[in-house]
Amino acid sequence: MTITASLIDGIDHLEPLPVTASRLVAVLADENATMGDAAEIIEQDQALTANILRAANSAIYARRFETRKLRDAATRLGTVQLLNIALAGHLKALSCDAQMYELSEDELWLHAALSADAARLLIANCPGAGIPQSAVVAALMHDIGKLIMVRYLDVNPQDIVAACAREEVSWQDGERLLLGCDHAEVGGAVAKHWSFPSEISRAIECHHQNPIEDPDPLLDAVVVANLVAKTAGVGLGAEGMNMDIDHEAARRLGLTLDTFSRIAATAALNLEDLKELYGS
Repeated sequence: MTITASLIDGIDHLEPLPVTASRLVAVLADENATMGDAAEIIEQDQALTANILRAANSAIYARRFETRKLRDAATRLGTVQLLNIALAGHLKALSCDAQMYELSEDELWLHAALSADAARLLIANCPGAGIPQSAVVAALMHDIGKLIMVRYLDVNPQDIVAACAREEVSWQDGERLLLGCDHAEVGGAVAKHWSFPSEISRAIECHHQNPIEDPDPLLDAVVVANLVAKTAGVGLGAEGMNMDIDHEAARRLGLTLDTFSRIAATAALNLEDLKELYGS
């Protein structure tokens, strides 16, 4: 597959991550970094501090006692969730109506947020699978390539639908047939441009690979998290459920049908809380 020159140029000129988010990405990649390092970064960003305190006391993350101190909120959420909140605001600001996918701005954004929540639930419900916390960030960003595609390509979604029907292939194959690349590949390039850890970039790039070459728990979690969000009816658009996924991902995580159903139901119930948390 080859990413077109216009898309490469678009990635090169993509708005950089906010300084705070970029510094938190570096903290995530640094094995010696501490929660104190993350908190020091956040303390310099008043808007993000407010968002983190709101998140820490939200219905999704709240524990028994309310906290009004950033350090306590940071400890409650963890470094990955801090980065997730910082990235969420930037991703929401980048979102636009994605006519190429027949998705509104809110639908595209909510699919990302719900996928991230699904990854969080997978970590909690599959303790023996070895899913790293960074899967939450990868799940949030897994469709970032779609935002680049719709900015720089003018494609009628029905042309992709027709190609998929004619060739009896998935949406991703349809993208490749008409455009020479798919949104996952483009998303991986964006993640590398933003200096994300290599395992996150790979998970974004390969989440539609079927079968997955050299699978790992992070990538498997992103695959399943995307499926959970779609099962909840969020982010279907023109693609619908016609997507390439490695169904062995769930088995590798030790995920039963009952557990998947429970996670999907919980994620769907969390949707209104996510809207309130992020102002959708």
